[in-house]
Amino acid sequence: MIQALVSSLGLWVLVPSAFWMLMIFDCVRNEPDRQTWLWILMFLNVAGAAVYFFACWLPRANVPVPNYFKRWTLRQPLWNAEAAVRNIGKAHQYVGLGNVLTEMGTFDKAAEAYEQALQKEPTNTHALWGAAFIALQTKQFAAARDHLQALLKLDQDYKSGEASLLYGKALFELGDWELAQAHLEQDIKYWSHPESSVLLATIQMKAGNPQGARDCLETMLAKVKASPIYHYRRHQHLVKKAEKMLKTL
Repeated sequence: MIQALVSSLGLWVLVPSAFWMLMIFDCVRNEPDRQTWLWILMFLNVAGAAVYFFACWLPRANVPVPNYFKRWTLRQPLWNAEAAVRNIGKAHQYVGLGNVLTEMGTFDKAAEAYEQALQKEPTNTHALWGAAFIALQTKQFAAARDHLQALLKLDQDYKSGEASLLYGKALFELGDWELAQAHLEQDIKYWSHPESSVLLATIQMKAGNPQGARDCLETMLAKVKASPIYHYRRHQHLVKKAEKMLKTL
């Protein structure tokens, strides 16, 4: 009995300590603002590790939330959206339903909702965006290209350039290298999306232009590393990918 109690108490001490040390290791390895966070981790100990976990590690890890949890938390919004579709049934209500279904990960039903919205209002930018997003998620790249092409004709700046980025990704996935390169160059010029730089560098590598790929990646890395910390964290996976690509050039 006493031995079991001692073992249990030891576990309660070791687990928080291990968690604290793991967060310190992650901070040293990955955190741009590591000096500030190391002070917090050292001063607050396990409490500081918990703060670091939620403020830095979790957003950077981009851990997916299980669909069953989303369905539970979004149950009431789903019921509200379904009621709005039945009671009003305009394009706006179908877009709302599609947005909830997309967040829940129910892509097939979300695609149907966006299609209903487009049938009622073919120029609805939100419906075009939703339909394009679902098409990309389900690897229907030609459909995504067509929706995004129509969307960009209506609003070139939709979602602060996110539509432009997705259009470039659709062209890339379709292997339309010439159009993809031209579009990605424009996207980088106006929006500086790091992912566009990675895609463009990949095309240049395929075309036998390693210097062009190197210039593209190095410019992107310099911009991202000089950007605010939140922006850097958001694109850290692309930074690592670009650095890995540079080693092959």
